[in-house]
Amino acid sequence: MRLTVLGSGSCVAEQTHRASSAYILEASNGKLLIDTGTGSLRNLVKAGFDVKDVDKVFSTHRHPDHVSDLIPLIQDKVVRSFSEDESDLEVYGPEGHRDYVFDRMRHEMVDTPEVFQEKFGFDLKVNELQAYNSFEKFSLEALEALHGPESFSCLSLKFCFENKTIVFTGDTDFNPELVEFAGEADLLVTDCSRPSGVDVEGHMNVDECAELAEKADVGKLVLSHLYPEAESHDLKKQASQKFEGEIVVAEDLLQIDV
Repeated sequence: MRLTVLGSGSCVAEQTHRASSAYILEASNGKLLIDTGTGSLRNLVKAGFDVKDVDKVFSTHRHPDHVSDLIPLIQDKVVRSFSEDESDLEVYGPEGHRDYVFDRMRHEMVDTPEVFQEKFGFDLKVNELQAYNSFEKFSLEALEALHGPESFSCLSLKFCFENKTIVFTGDTDFNPELVEFAGEADLLVTDCSRPSGVDVEGHMNVDECAELAEKADVGKLVLSHLYPEAESHDLKKQASQKFEGEIVVAEDLLQIDV
């Protein structure tokens, strides 16, 4: 199983070397895309993948730096369908995601998923995640993250395969519930928005990421969603003060075997 970082940055445009949040997980049952931040679709291709390789897309929340490239991905598939058979796509997200995707498509593409099979020859299904979700060969658990106003749903996601567990915190403040949620995960991908000692509401700093990893006893910690203020520091050294396991500072196109 392999995770490729497609976007390790934030919403800050000056980070030209980093796309916004996105990851592709290669599993035995297909390729799963987690978030579709700005610039991630180009990096998907740079990493050697094809858009039609993606079976499912999971959005942690709907801030632009996590979902901007979702409709362009769908548009790419539509254009391809004019000249070749295109694979089906399933899209998942937090509460309200179906209405959000349909609304964007009405404004940006006119056509909505109900007509895709008839017009373009492939199915597009949009679903909202529950606390527990079962798929062929894996399950997915979702935990409400501490990010944004109460009415704005944001999720931390846990993918459980037969012998591997991968957790994405998504954007979140330090959440004590994440300790149990991420317990003994093989890989923990965190929102590391700030360096040591710098707090920001709705996100974690490197100290909190490392504390979470240590308390949850995870196998490997990935520091990602890096703002410029964070990436200018030695985050690996800072995290090692609180977490004794393996630490990886994310870079675009980085591949991590799980």
